[in-house]
Amino acid sequence: MKISRIIAIGLAVVFILAIARLARLENRGPSHVSIMLPGQEPATMYMPGPARQFYMQLPKPAAERPPAVVLIHGFMADRKLMSVLARRLAENGYAVLAIDVNGHGENSNPFAGGVGDVGSLREDVKQAVDYLRSSPFVDGSRIVVMGHSMGAGAALDYATHDPNLKGAVMISGGWQLGPERPKNALFIFAERDPDMIQDTSPALASYLAGAAQIELGKTYGDFAQGSAVEAVRMPGLDHITIVYSAAAATTIVKWLDSTFGTTRTGVIEVADARMGAAGFALLVFVILLVPMGRVCGSMVANWAGERPGPSGLIGLLILGGALIAAMPLAESDPAAFVPVVVGDIQISWFAVAGLIMVGVLALSHTLDWYRIREGAGAAIFVAAGGFAVAYVCQVAMTVAFHHLSLSPERLMVMAMACVLQFPFWMGFELLVRRGGAAISTVWAALGRILIVVLMVVGVSLGILPFFLMLILPIIALNFVMIEVFSAAAYSASRNLTLIAIFETLWFGWLIAASSPITFMF
Repeated sequence: MKISRIIAIGLAVVFILAIARLARLENRGPSHVSIMLPGQEPATMYMPGPARQFYMQLPKPAAERPPAVVLIHGFMADRKLMSVLARRLAENGYAVLAIDVNGHGENSNPFAGGVGDVGSLREDVKQAVDYLRSSPFVDGSRIVVMGHSMGAGAALDYATHDPNLKGAVMISGGWQLGPERPKNALFIFAERDPDMIQDTSPALASYLAGAAQIELGKTYGDFAQGSAVEAVRMPGLDHITIVYSAAAATTIVKWLDSTFGTTRTGVIEVADARMGAAGFALLVFVILLVPMGRVCGSMVANWAGERPGPSGLIGLLILGGALIAAMPLAESDPAAFVPVVVGDIQISWFAVAGLIMVGVLALSHTLDWYRIREGAGAAIFVAAGGFAVAYVCQVAMTVAFHHLSLSPERLMVMAMACVLQFPFWMGFELLVRRGGAAISTVWAALGRILIVVLMVVGVSLGILPFFLMLILPIIALNFVMIEVFSAAAYSASRNLTLIAIFETLWFGWLIAASSPITFMF
């Protein structure tokens, strides 16, 4: 047996062991259980105290029941992404009910609101608050609503409609006040948050404090009266990492302590062993993509010899030109029939750019159609198999990141996205990936960097959705993983059809799994 195969098998074993450890850590404390709230709203309940099976929990006397937090995720997130913060709050004495709002995560109800319509989530938050108020496990008279990004907007909105709350925590968000003054409001945001958030959070805190301009990190008002307000900027963090930050969690726990009048004698617990285990599993998975790509490449027809077409540099220019030209056309959202929010604009952009790229190649007589068609059946089958393995591996790693399993509706969205995006990824490979394994990887990496740069340009010009800026690190990470597989597959066969199909499936799945969905069977 070749040494490369032995290494690949060894990596696979290590990955499985890493996933087993991650699953074990997930099932350990704090005690937590998935529940279904009225209106078919999925949620996870976390309880403070020693780790034990949730069904062994017994209601405590009313005086011993912990205060509770309703935790609301952001626009392209779900309750899994909030699980690190939820566990940290529970480890420090607070019950947490993390929810999936409509159209997100495992929630089977269509997302009915727009990008900034936080009022559409008010009923989702109310159902969670009502559940806690009637729960025999928590003190229903002491509840705080807390959210991140879109969830911060929903938390602030709800806090201005429910005067019986004890407080509200807005993480990197919150922009609209309602009829009531929110009690004990903390606005915590990241140093690298978008300017809109960095400007709005202190401005709202200043308004609530009755001051022209507040000092960041200083508390105004009185917790006992419910008038406390503060804005805190967390250094070194961005819009996503603030959710996972131990420092941010510590600041939030201190605010909850003051809000609920908790006297803490020990240190604030912020450890979550799942993060290290998930990071290690991700690293092993990325390395595993190399033998996966090599195996898939060896199972399809070899594209021997040089292909007709532009050089790598000219290919990059055509790619960039197509993406720029597609922006104004994508703004009209020709893929609006795909039932997701924001994701439909992404699909439109890539679909229109793909048609332009394929058109340029056809008009220049460099579209190698016969080679693309040769062995296409095998390429489809092998790419689908490789993607299936990658899908299963990633779903197993996402206990602390995002729900990535596909529901029937999201599978339909993925299928639509793949059909519309395949011309783009096929054109991308034909234009950019040229030469030997090393130089082709360089050209392809530059192509992906160009996509990210133009995505930033499109958002800056107001053509592409603002939310794309917030998930750029996630898109970049996925581009890295896709390129690792693609470079390995290219080194084995140079079959661009295989690579383009794999890219299409991966990116279609990413859009389908993360975008708010507006249609349910």
